[in-house]
Amino acid sequence: KFSKLFKGTVNLVYELRAIVAQQSTKLNEMGATLEELKRANGERPKVAFSASLSESKGPNSDDVILAYKHVFNNIGEAYSPVTGIFRAPVNGVYYFTYTAFTTSSKGRRVSLYKNGLVMVTVTDDVSDSEDGGTNGVTLQLDAGDEVYTRLMEGFNIFDDNNHHSTFTGFLLFT
Repeated sequence: KFSKLFKGTVNLVYELRAIVAQQSTKLNEMGATLEELKRANGERPKVAFSASLSESKGPNSDDVILAYKHVFNNIGEAYSPVTGIFRAPVNGVYYFTYTAFTTSSKGRRVSLYKNGLVMVTVTDDVSDSEDGGTNGVTLQLDAGDEVYTRLMEGFNIFDDNNHHSTFTGFLLFT
C-alpha cells in the first residue's frame, strides 16, 4: 500500500515539474514580448502641441496666419509659436482642433489649412456679443507638411490671458 502511494506521489511530482517547466517557458515568452512592446513604444515618435493666441487679432486688410504664442506644450517641437505653423516631423495620421472666440459684432472666420489648402472653417458672420466656435479634423500628413490656421480678411478673433482661442494637434499613429 505504501509503495503504491509513494509511486503515485512520485508521478504527481513529475507531472507538476512538467507543468512548472511549461509555465516557466510561457512566462519567459511573455516577458520577451513585453520588452519588445516597451522598446517599440519607446521608439515611436511623440508629437503633440497646444497653444493659445494670448491677444486679439483683426480686422486685417489681408488674410493672416495666426501665431499662437502662449504654448501649453510642444512635445516634439513641431509647432512654431513664431510663425504659427505646425510642420509634421514624421509621416502619420494627426488630429487637429482649434477654437476661435470673438467678442465683436464683426464676426469671425478662421480656417485650418494643410499645405495652403483649406481643410475646415469656423465662421460666424453675425456675432452676438460673445461667441466661440470649434472645429477639428484628422489628416494624413507626410513629413514636412504644414498645418496652420488663418484669420480671414476683415474678421476678428479674441484672446487674452484666459486663453479662449486655441490651436492643438497631435500624432495619432505612424
